Amino acid sequence: MMRYRFPSHLKLCFILFSLASASLLAAEKPNEKPNIIVIVSDDTGYNEFSMNGSNPLFPTPRIDSIASNGVRFTNGYVSGTVCSPTRAGLLTGRYQNRFGHEYNVPPVYSEDNGLSLKETTIADVLKSADYRTIALGKWHLGYAPKFHPMERGFTDYYGFLQGARSYLPLKKPSVLNRLLRDREPVAEKFDYMTDELGRAAADYIAKSKDKPFFIYLAYNATHGPNEATESDLVTVKGGGGNEKHRAMTLALDRSVGIVLDELQKQSLTDNTLIFFVNDNGGVAGHDNTPLRGFKGSTWEGGTRVPFAIQWPAVLPKGKVLDAPVISLDIFPTAMAAAGVTTSPPQPLDGVNLLPYMLDPTKDRPHQTLYWKNGNKWAVRDGDLKAVSGNSEPTAVKVKNVKNGNPSNEVLLFDLSKDISESNNLAASRPEDVDRLKNLYTEWKKDFPTPTWGGETKKEE
Repeated sequence: MMRYRFPSHLKLCFILFSLASASLLAAEKPNEKPNIIVIVSDDTGYNEFSMNGSNPLFPTPRIDSIASNGVRFTNGYVSGTVCSPTRAGLLTGRYQNRFGHEYNVPPVYSEDNGLSLKETTIADVLKSADYRTIALGKWHLGYAPKFHPMERGFTDYYGFLQGARSYLPLKKPSVLNRLLRDREPVAEKFDYMTDELGRAAADYIAKSKDKPFFIYLAYNATHGPNEATESDLVTVKGGGGNEKHRAMTLALDRSVGIVLDELQKQSLTDNTLIFFVNDNGGVAGHDNTPLRGFKGSTWEGGTRVPFAIQWPAVLPKGKVLDAPVISLDIFPTAMAAAGVTTSPPQPLDGVNLLPYMLDPTKDRPHQTLYWKNGNKWAVRDGDLKAVSGNSEPTAVKVKNVKNGNPSNEVLLFDLSKDISESNNLAASRPEDVDRLKNLYTEWKKDFPTPTWGGETKKEE
C-alpha cells in the first residue's frame, strides 16, 4: 500500500503554525509558557558522558535521558575554550570576543573585570517576559556588586562568584569563593556542592508554580579540585581509570537526576525546555576521546561538547542532528520558546534552533563558526576547519605537518571524515586555507582589545 508523503512545504507551514499558536497561547495564559532550564557542567571530558561515547567507566544515564527524550547534537560546540568566556557567550548569545571577554576573569577582586554592562543577558529578556529567574552555582563573570547575577537579570541567586572552589563546606571562605544566597553569605552546612546545587534547583522548581521560571544551573563539577564523596568513591572503586573523576561524574549525573525527578513530581516535565552543555572541552587528565586536544585549545577537544535539548511537549524524542550548533544558540532558542519577539539591543550571533529540530528538511543553522583565545584560533566552514596557534598535545601524531607544527602554522581538516584532526590537508588545499583565514580575519577585524589579559597566576 502506498504511503502518502506530506508535502514538505505544507509540513513546514504546519510547524510554523504550531509554533505561532503556542506563542499566542502563552501570551494569553502566562503559566503556559515553557519553563526553561540551562544546565552547564564544567571541564568534564567529551568521552565522560555515555551519550557521546562508549566509555563504560563513565555512565551518565540521567544526563543521557535529556538526549533520549529530546534532541542530541553530535556537532555541538561552545564559543569559548575556557570557563568564563563560554559563560559570557552563552548568557548574551554573542561571541564574547565582540565585547572584550576573551579570557577568564582573573581571580582577584576588581571593579572593572566582569561581563560587560552594555550586554543584555538571557535572564534580562526572560525576566522582562515575566519569568522568575535564578542563577545557581558557579558565576565566574565578575566579583564587584555591579556584576552580581541579580544585577544581570536574575531575580534570585544561590552560588559562588569565583571560577572554582571546594566541593565541601569551607570554614573560612574568601570574599570570592564563599557561598551566597542572593547577595548575602550563608553558613556552609551542605554535604557536597554538586548534590547541593541539584537540591537547590529542585526546591526552586517546587516553589515556582505561580509563574514560569528560568534556571541557569552552572555546576562546578567536574572542575578541580578533585574532591568526591566517600560513598561515590566506594561505588566506582576497582573499575579502573581515574576514580575521583568517575566519582565526581557520578555525583553530577545524580544531581541532574534530582532536577529531572522534581520536574516529574510537579508534572512540569512536558512543558519544560532543558538545555545541557559542558562549558568547554575536558581539561587535561580527562577523557576527550576521540577528539584532539583539551580545554584551552581550539582543537575539537577544546570546544566540542555534549549538547542536548529536550522539550517533550514540542520536540521529537530521540532525534540526532549532525549539523553544527553552538551554545550561542541557547539564547535565541529560549527567547523563541518563551514567545519573546523583541530582540535585544545588540544583534545575536546565535540562531533559534526550534525550526531545525522540528523540520528535518532544513539546512544547517550555521555555515561558519569561529573561536579565538589569544593567538589560538579556529574557523569551521561547512565541514572544513582551519586551526592555528595551539601547541601540539602529547602523543598526538598528525599527518602532513611541516617544521614540527609551529604554533603559527595553519592546519586544515575535514571534520566529516576526520573528527580527530589527524590528517592535515593544508598543503593539498591551499585555496581553502586562504579562504578560511580570510573568513577569520574579517570576523575579528572590529574586535576590541581584550578587557583583561589572558595570563593569570592560577587557572580558575
